[in-house]
Formats: sequence, structure tokens, C-alpha cells
Amino acid sequence: MQPWKRNTSVRALVALVAAVVGPGLMTVGVAGVAGASESASTKAAVAQATKELIVLKDLPKGWTSSKSSNNNSTIPGATELATCLGVPTSVINDNPPTANSPEFDSANQLMTVTDSIAVSPSLKSAKADYNSLANKKTPGCLSTVLNGVTKASLASEFGSGASIGTIDVTRSPNAEFAGHGANFTAFLPVTVQEQTLNVQLTIIDYLKGTENETVTLTSIESPFPTTLAKHLTTLAVDRF
Repeated sequence: MQPWKRNTSVRALVALVAAVVGPGLMTVGVAGVAGASESASTKAAVAQATKELIVLKDLPKGWTSSKSSNNNSTIPGATELATCLGVPTSVINDNPPTANSPEFDSANQLMTVTDSIAVSPSLKSAKADYNSLANKKTPGCLSTVLNGVTKASLASEFGSGASIGTIDVTRSPNAEFAGHGANFTAFLPVTVQEQTLNVQLTIIDYLKGTENETVTLTSIESPFPTTLAKHLTTLAVDRF
């Protein structure tokens, strides 16, 4: 399997897993604005947020940027995840107006980075979004949902005959990222045409007022470099 084919599947995987997570994470894709209809003040806030996102020059030499489709559809698992977390399904399906970076890809196309800032209509809504990720139940609930009703949808993103082993979701040490955020890391062993790919997906979320910034880091076979993760999240928080 060629690297670019692996990466194409991982793009879809990132969008799908992010959609399961919900708040502020449902729009992984092209730079711009996505979400519900906006007031003039919200449009201004999203326009400002766009200027605060990670850009290509923040990445190491050899990385490239590309457009990718936003994925805002409701998928299997939202209801189950909400029930497990003890929150309304509306929190998981929340889709506030969002500024999105392009997708950034490493030279070997085995690592990707995206950044987004969601502008919620209220402090309460933004905090509910953040808390759904920071909730101590989140890793366990995500493991249950991703290994249950969502697994077939995940496997289908890799083509006919693909399968996914046991998905493990855990917290990464806070020291690996800029402080005052919430994160989880999902480990997915994906088998395609008798070749197993070990995919690692890390999502880090930061809350500031009515805005949630989400940095998504994906790697295949090797862990995402801790120094680069700390560098990128530090830049994101400093601009946020």
C-alpha cells in the first residue's frame, strides 16, 4: 500500500473519529468558516480566529498543506457517547461556527496536523463542549463507542475487507502539550490487505471564553514527536 493511499484513508478516519467526539471537533478540514448561521459579531470572531490558527511555516521543512473536506454529518455513536458521558446528545452533535486550518502533511505523509477554533454562542455552551472532552469518563466512553457501534463505519473508510483491532483511548501526559488543555489519544490497529497499520490520533482542546481551539495530531507506525506536539500547541495557545 502506497503512503498516499494510507494518508487518504487516515484523513477520513480523523474526520470520522472527530465527529464521534463532537464539540468543536466536527469540522476538520479546509481553512475557512463552517457551522450554523452567524451574527455579524460571530462572523467577526471567526474571521479573527482564522488569523490565530497554525500555518504551514509553523511546521518543519518538507511539510505541505492541502484542502480536505469538512465532515459535519451525524454518525453512529453520538447517542451512545452522550449517554455514557451523562450529557445531552445536543452537546455531542454541537456544530458552532468554526475557523479551520488546512491539513498539514509530513514529507513522508505519515503524520498530519489540523487546527480549528469553534466560536460558541455562549460561555455555557463553550464550557459544555470543553467539558465533554475533559470529562474523566471520556477515554473509557470513547473506547466503548469506537469499539462498538462506530467500528464498522471506521473500518469502511479503509476499503473493502479492512478491519480494525481493539481501539484503545487514553489520556496523554499534559506535559507533552501546552498547559491548561484537555486531550485524549486513540490507538487504532488497522489491517488492510494483510498489512497492519498502527494509527495514533491525538486531540487537544483549549477553552478561552466562548471559543474552543482544537489541535489534531495523527501519525502512522510511529508516535507523533513530543517536541513537535509541544511546539505546535504552544504556538496555538499563544495566538489563541
